[in-house]
Amino acid sequence: MNNVCEKSRPSAARPGYSALPEVFVRSFFIQAGWNSERFQNLGFAFSIMPALRKIYEPGERFNAAVLRHLGIVNTQPYMAGFVIGNIVSMEEEMAGRPGDAEFEKKMLGVKAAMASGFAAIGDRIFWGRLKPLTTQLCIVVWLMSGFYGWLFTGAAFRPSMAVLFGGPLAGVAVYGAFAVYMRWVGIKKGYSCGGGSNCGFDAVNWSGLIRLLSVTGFAFSLLIAIGAFGLLVAHNWSGEDTGGQALKAALALGVMALQRVTRKSGRSVFFAVGLILAVSTALFMAAEKFQIYL
Repeated sequence: MNNVCEKSRPSAARPGYSALPEVFVRSFFIQAGWNSERFQNLGFAFSIMPALRKIYEPGERFNAAVLRHLGIVNTQPYMAGFVIGNIVSMEEEMAGRPGDAEFEKKMLGVKAAMASGFAAIGDRIFWGRLKPLTTQLCIVVWLMSGFYGWLFTGAAFRPSMAVLFGGPLAGVAVYGAFAVYMRWVGIKKGYSCGGGSNCGFDAVNWSGLIRLLSVTGFAFSLLIAIGAFGLLVAHNWSGEDTGGQALKAALALGVMALQRVTRKSGRSVFFAVGLILAVSTALFMAAEKFQIYL
C-alpha cells in the first residue's frame, strides 16, 4: 500500500524528481570511473548522488545509500538511464522503509536484472547496428555528393571541406542524437515506473527497432555496393564485355542476398560466412572449369 501511495503522488512532489536533470548530465560520466573489479559502480553512484542528496538528510542513511550502490554494476552506458531512473524511484521508497532489509535486497536485485537486460539490448542497437551505420552513412553522403576519394584512393580529388567533413559529421550527429535521446528517455521512463525489474522494457519496441536498423544497414550496404561497382565500371569500361560486367554485378549482389537470406532464417553470422565462402569456392571452381574469367 505504501508503494501505491508513493507512486500516486505527483512527480513534482517526489524528492528525487527535481534532481533528474542533474542526474541526466552526470550519467554521461558513468564510464569515467570504470574499473575491472566493480565496473561502472563509481560512475553509477556519481550519477545518482544529486537524487540521494534530495532524498536523504546528511548522515548515516545517506552514507548507507551511497555504499549500497558501490557494488558491481555493468550495463550498456547509453541504456544506463533506465536503471538509474528506476533506482532513484526505489530509493525514494526506501527512504520511507528505514531498516527494511528485504526491500533493499529487492532493489539491488532489480538493479542487477535491469543492468543485464539493457546491456544485451543496448549492445545490439549501438555496437551492433548504429556504429556500423555511422561509417555507412558517411560513405553514402560522400557518394551522393560526388566525392569518390573513398573508392579511388590514388586519384587526386579536391573535394570541398564541407563535403569532406560532412560525411563523418553526419554519422556522428545521427549516432550522438540517438544516444542522448535514449539517455534522457531512459531516466524519465525508469523513474516513472520504478520498482520492477521489467520497468522500461516496454518503453520501445526494441525488437522492431533492431530490425529497422538492420534493414537500414543492409539498404546502405546495397547502395554503397551498387554505387561503387557502377563507378568502377564507368571508370574502367572500354565499351566491351558487357555480359562479363553484368555477371560480376550479379555475383556481388547474389552474395549480399545470400547473406540476408541466411540471417533472416535465424542462422548465426558464422553460418552465413561459411555458406558464402562455400558457394564462392564452388562458383570459382565452376568458372575455371568452363573457362569463364571474371
